[in-house]
Amino acid sequence: MTVRESLFPSYLRDLSLEECQALLESRQIGRIAFTDADGPVVLPVNYVLVEGCVVFATSPYSSLARCASSAPVAFEIDDIDEFHQSGWSVLVRGRTNVMERHELSDVELPQPWAEGIRTLVLKISDAEIGGRRLIPT
Repeated sequence: MTVRESLFPSYLRDLSLEECQALLESRQIGRIAFTDADGPVVLPVNYVLVEGCVVFATSPYSSLARCASSAPVAFEIDDIDEFHQSGWSVLVRGRTNVMERHELSDVELPQPWAEGIRTLVLKISDAEIGGRRLIPT
């Protein structure tokens, strides 16, 4: 055993769905993973959680809009403490769908940090949500 291993031993614990949803609600930015013509892509997006679905906006002309609409995607948020070698991650896997106007009436849309017009609102539905926490012992 190395000095590092003896100072910071850790173990993984699966997060419950309730813990995952609470963590998703606590953040504003995550990473969306999809596949375009050149292969896998991972991009940061601002998002909100609406009725258990991740909702984000993009330009209708972006590669994300072209490739991720109705396609399988992955979305992740995490928090890492490198010094203590601990943290957590939540992974959402599902399909993106365009949100219709009637669905948007009561939704507070995410506020993008980057400038630009993002009029296409997508949600990840039929999602499988899971997470893990790395806990120091």
